[in-house]
Amino acid sequence: MINNWRWPFGPAASQGAPVFGFGPVVINTQFGATYMTAISQNAPHVIRRPQDVVDLVNSHPAKYSGLFITLVALGGILIDAYQAAMIGFGNKYIAAQFGISPGLAATVNASVLVSALIGGLLSNRIINSLGQRKAFVVGMGLCVIGAAAVAFASSIWQVLICRIIMGVGLGIDFPLATSAVAELRGASSKKSGTSVNLWQMGWYISTTVVYLVLIPLVAWSVSEPELWRWGILLGAGFGVLVMVLRWVFIGESAMWAARANRFDLSREILQTRYGVSADVAADASAGEAAIKKSDGAYGVLFKGPYGRRTVLGCVVATMQAWQYNAVGVYLPMTLAGILAGGLSNALWGSAAVNFLCGVTGGAIGSVVVHKFGARRQSMFGFAMVFIALIILGTWGKANPWFSLSLLGSIIFFHSSGPGGLGMTIATLSYPPSLRPAGVGFARAIMRTGAIAGLIFWPILWSSLNTDAFYWLAAVPLVGFLTCLFIRWEPIGVNVDAEDAAALALMSKKEASL
Repeated sequence: MINNWRWPFGPAASQGAPVFGFGPVVINTQFGATYMTAISQNAPHVIRRPQDVVDLVNSHPAKYSGLFITLVALGGILIDAYQAAMIGFGNKYIAAQFGISPGLAATVNASVLVSALIGGLLSNRIINSLGQRKAFVVGMGLCVIGAAAVAFASSIWQVLICRIIMGVGLGIDFPLATSAVAELRGASSKKSGTSVNLWQMGWYISTTVVYLVLIPLVAWSVSEPELWRWGILLGAGFGVLVMVLRWVFIGESAMWAARANRFDLSREILQTRYGVSADVAADASAGEAAIKKSDGAYGVLFKGPYGRRTVLGCVVATMQAWQYNAVGVYLPMTLAGILAGGLSNALWGSAAVNFLCGVTGGAIGSVVVHKFGARRQSMFGFAMVFIALIILGTWGKANPWFSLSLLGSIIFFHSSGPGGLGMTIATLSYPPSLRPAGVGFARAIMRTGAIAGLIFWPILWSSLNTDAFYWLAAVPLVGFLTCLFIRWEPIGVNVDAEDAAALALMSKKEASL
């Protein structure tokens, strides 16, 4: 049987044209022209409620969901990584330019994490109100405005305000990005874990780009204290590019459209993005109610089966952020204290470590996570980082190249293990109606670890030098023990099938208030 075959004369049929059936062939006439269309063997799916759209998306991965599209969806996370590494590099210059201590400069820079915590908690309501496409623009738009302004800041107060604006945008963006990737793949697919976890590889690609941007700026004789301004301004340009690519290639969420009672838009997205033919039933409803219920999603993150999932995702995400923001963000500063050769060698060493260990670790971790599981892989990564930190504290000054290899191993096991998996666990542990809230909450709590690493590490390093590694080792130890005792594995689990039950749980929660 030939599907969608048409008589080669006359215009395409439109709604309302006369139709006559003759066995397996339909003859449709319009404006005096005649053509025939063979009836498809497969009847279209019928959409009556948001869960029908969720189920179709979950069982039909998007036609175009490869590496490029995934990285475009994760673009805000890449900008977050770029700006975090750039501001970490510029911390001592910011302190010198504005006449403040490095610790106070780090505190001002950490304001982006506090505001990102707020943005993460606001993200669910913004997504529900505006939809995925417009919320992407709001989140990344705030980041671009803040970054462009901070590059020209003339006082530390201006830096503070701009960093707060950036943080709110980044906080809104992260739940959007990981939810979009999960929707492109389908949450029950093991490939979804691979795709979501690619944000970690993308993170290290971005941090490597930071050093590759700084190296030519140094070669072009840009004043060393002004390097951070140029780097942040270029990051704002990258943010604009991400906004354009997302608008073109990612578009709206079919699940959001259904929950917003825009079933015709859901049907169109299903056809164009997923290749799924569907009809909207005359009695299709409940989208508006679903949107209202999902506004109360935070109230059930610790209810029913979601409590231990929330704890596991939050602890893994927070501990990995703490260890990364101590070692990864301040890598040039740490290497400058270990290696000889000044700024250029520290930048080249940072680029090498990020690319060879961070990008490679993130790629390997994404490929193997479907085999080992997110929990076990996180647990192993935490264990290896713990061991490396203890060795660094003991023999950190024995040999510069030995120390460099240990720092590289920390970045590798962090990147391949818990570095990305905290957010992967959070993303794949909740059905669509809870997912933005779950990811936003986990990301908000994660920021507390990032703040601790960003603020306390320069203080510890300046006071204790390599002995500071002993104190930092407590962080991966907490992560390891949490993974050991909370045995939840989200990879390959069809959590999207829980969406209707999650909405009912939210409704029950609201009724009790």
